[in-house]
Amino acid sequence: AFVNRHPNCGAIGVKMIDGAGYFLPESKRAFPTPVAALFKLCRLADIFPKSAVFNQYALGHLSENEIHCVPVLSGACMFVSHQVLDTTGGFDEQFFMYGEDIDLSYRIELAGFQNYYNGKVTILHFKGESKPPDYLEHVQQFYGAMQVFVKKHYKGSRAFLMAILLQTAIMVSAFFSFITKPLRANTIVFFDFTLLILANIFALFFWKYVFHNGIPFNTFFVPYALVLYALVFTSILWMGGVYDSRYKPSQTISSGILAILVLLALYALLPEQIRFSRGVVVLSGVLGLLGILLFRKLLQPFKWLMGNNANNLSAIAIGSPETLPALQQFLQYSEHYASNLSIITTAEITDADAHIWNHLPASTIIFGWGKGLSIAYIIEKIQTIPGQYFYRFFNNKTNHIIGSDGRSEKGAVLSSEIKYNIALPAQRRMKRCLDILFAIGFYCCGVFILLAGAKGTQLLYQAWQVLTGKKTWIGYTGNHHQIPPLKPCVINTLGSNSNQSLTLPPTLIQKTDEVYALQYEWPNDIIFMFQHLNALFKNP
Repeated sequence: AFVNRHPNCGAIGVKMIDGAGYFLPESKRAFPTPVAALFKLCRLADIFPKSAVFNQYALGHLSENEIHCVPVLSGACMFVSHQVLDTTGGFDEQFFMYGEDIDLSYRIELAGFQNYYNGKVTILHFKGESKPPDYLEHVQQFYGAMQVFVKKHYKGSRAFLMAILLQTAIMVSAFFSFITKPLRANTIVFFDFTLLILANIFALFFWKYVFHNGIPFNTFFVPYALVLYALVFTSILWMGGVYDSRYKPSQTISSGILAILVLLALYALLPEQIRFSRGVVVLSGVLGLLGILLFRKLLQPFKWLMGNNANNLSAIAIGSPETLPALQQFLQYSEHYASNLSIITTAEITDADAHIWNHLPASTIIFGWGKGLSIAYIIEKIQTIPGQYFYRFFNNKTNHIIGSDGRSEKGAVLSSEIKYNIALPAQRRMKRCLDILFAIGFYCCGVFILLAGAKGTQLLYQAWQVLTGKKTWIGYTGNHHQIPPLKPCVINTLGSNSNQSLTLPPTLIQKTDEVYALQYEWPNDIIFMFQHLNALFKNP
């Protein structure tokens, strides 16, 4: 209808929001210019998002809810007539991942048509699902696409300035990625590490003045002990799965108690001249653990620090009449939302006061859409309270729950399919640790292994491949797409050297691998390894 009323319309774009309900500024854009690129690179566009000068690339001065003529539309949702595509030649295949929509928008205007942004229509766009997992690769692809656009359409000093700015953007992004990526990925770990050091310092001063008559501990080791204590404590929390996507207070407490016991055992092994006090070790651990638990409680409103913990927090499921039975059945057999789950109907939520959306007693809202609960209604609601909850979406036809917590994070897809133990982060982490420990163990015995001749040399070569992450000691016998992947193995689930040929039925091999993945527990790998050590010295 809009195209029919506007004969000069080349393409139409719509208002896009991310999975948290926030507006995506790339819904409407200007063509890249040296000034716009400079303001974006200097973050002035972020500081002044509504400015026509500083945020000219995202057209920040134009209302996101109105209809505007704009230079560039997003390829994520673009309505283009067949005639316009024939006239312009369609998308340019020089652009791999980014920039193809800017190029097409540019050529549509060159052909005499007009691009329109329609803020009256909104879609939910899970942004970044196709981008590379590595940030630097993403930056190179994004700015590389801009470089292709500049070389194709700009000439002279304008092209020269843009090329310099884009190359600068790549280098600056790479530098800040190197500095900030570990911090972003392990923010909560750094906080815990700092808390433990502070707990140590407090415990040292408390013990010194209360139980040590103000006499300092006469050992040079105390400053080093603070850092080592926090390092060992956080490592044990990590090994216990505390920093996996799910936060459980009971898991944190049990891992913390184990950390205190391990630290006491390590303290007992220290030489007498560098010991200070067992009381400090225990008090530091107790204070640190209490601090971590309290800190987690205080951080609950700040989801970006807590990580993607939506799968283990209190949830409310809102379903349409046709979807609700399937949603209830899905959640009944799902381990993702087992605690504090409430299920309500659309009638209950639509009849309630509008302010109830700001005070729902949950951190996650699961929408089961269908007749009676449309996507349009859901999109309208989450825009009124963006970022206030984790939003998840269920469709009974696909029997999956999907969701994304922001424009910079890949989304989650949850299904009611079989859950394999080997896919759990804690189990995969321990499997990798065992791989490394066994590899180091073989190198420590390298002199004796080399006495086995070529077989021993081959084993040490295999140990090197495992150590560098190219292989795992124990893995699948066959190749499967249905079960979580593993690296190529040295010993397969049948206890044979992976280089040996097998004549067993494929169904038996598949079943053996499925059982291994389904029931995987990392201590079993230790037993399995010792049971089949002879397989390491088998010839192909």
